[in-house]
Amino acid sequence: MKSASRRQLSATLARALPIAILVFVSLPAYAQALPSPSPSPTPVWPAPASSAEPAMPATPRPASSALPLQLKDAISMALTNNLAFQAAAQDIVAAQGNLIAARGTAYPTVSAGYSYVHTQDPAFFFIPVPQASGPPVLQKSLFSATNMNNVNATLEYAIYTGGAVQAAIGAAAAGYSAAQSNYAAARADVINTTTAAYYSLALALRTSTITDEAVDVAKQNLLTSQQLYAAGTAAHADVLRQEVALANAQVASVRAHNAADLANASLANLLNINLNSTINPTQALEIAPPVYSLPDLLEQAQVRRPEIASAIDAVTIAEKVVKEERAGTLPVVSLNVSEASSKPNFVNVPQPQLSETLAVYWQLFNGGFTHGKVVQALAEMDKAKINLQQLRNSVDLQVRQAYFDYIAAQAAAVAAYSGQTSAAESLRVTQLRYRAGVGTALDLTDALLTFTQTQVQYATALADESTALIALQRAAGLL
Repeated sequence: MKSASRRQLSATLARALPIAILVFVSLPAYAQALPSPSPSPTPVWPAPASSAEPAMPATPRPASSALPLQLKDAISMALTNNLAFQAAAQDIVAAQGNLIAARGTAYPTVSAGYSYVHTQDPAFFFIPVPQASGPPVLQKSLFSATNMNNVNATLEYAIYTGGAVQAAIGAAAAGYSAAQSNYAAARADVINTTTAAYYSLALALRTSTITDEAVDVAKQNLLTSQQLYAAGTAAHADVLRQEVALANAQVASVRAHNAADLANASLANLLNINLNSTINPTQALEIAPPVYSLPDLLEQAQVRRPEIASAIDAVTIAEKVVKEERAGTLPVVSLNVSEASSKPNFVNVPQPQLSETLAVYWQLFNGGFTHGKVVQALAEMDKAKINLQQLRNSVDLQVRQAYFDYIAAQAAAVAAYSGQTSAAESLRVTQLRYRAGVGTALDLTDALLTFTQTQVQYATALADESTALIALQRAAGLL
């Protein structure tokens, strides 16, 4: 029995020895390429190894001449170049001009004029002139000039208009204030959209980097599985699995780079620069999230949101229009002072003519036209008040939604970081087990895939946290 056992043991060792030698030779080379065990949540990825792999389309890489851009610089550039924001600034200028014109109607108007009149034949008549002897002789006498110079100056002033002038000024002032509120809203929108686009590009670039690293790891795993299969210690199914994993990683990398290129073009469009420009966002995704109180945000939003201020101005404008329309039922009192001077050539003596006119105009009946305009203005005023209340309710809901999204984004970031840390530790342990010969290539592939996914999830959570913060600030009127 002992001799048979020894012969069986010798035969087993003889069969296993070549395999053990091959594994012993190939395993250290692969172990050196694997990341060193580290408690850090971000292990160092292995360098790519050449191996037979399916042909995949080349993925673009950022150009070396990429424009480094901080978030504050991107916002400043957007505020300078954004076309919608520039249009809102011109609305303020137009509203200011309208206000100046409205205020001008409250002051007297002064005009001056000059005219020159030339007549071919002067008017005349004949006067009989008695003679010393004989009948009277008709003598031609001129009584109009052939050249007339007229100079005049006129002052006109609407003493009373029934409040129409004051209402027009009030409406124009409210319009100017509304234009300023719209400008502030446009500014906040530019900051919000630019920040979201900036972090979207930062996330897309980080995701593309992660997927590139996943491709490198998949190549190394494929090479290792091929070596183990050649040594007879791995099944052909393991090689096929690694080939599929590499193909999937390459597809994910292509999609990630396409998404990064699209995000780059979107941000360039917001900044109004060349869409072919390559932007390198240098702002970190990690932020120190500030703490807000929902009741305080709700109160501030009702005071600081520019849309609410614009809606209040719309109510004021509607009230002024009502007063202006009602002024049509009241009299208008005006004063006119005119100074005219004529200088005919046949006398050559100026003839000043000063006149003062005080006029009262009152439209007593116009078929109900003024009444209809008043009814229309009252309806518009009520509508403006309804729109204001509706906007207040909408802003309240926006703040609540943005606040809860912000809280959820913070929790998601914490959970994603915990998941990434756990996946990094799992990867480190799996690497040690693989080096020790007690782990499988499948375990290593799964651990690497899980860590890649948690990296993307953590980066996405950080970007969502930043965009949720800026959305909350926009909703509360804090931008």
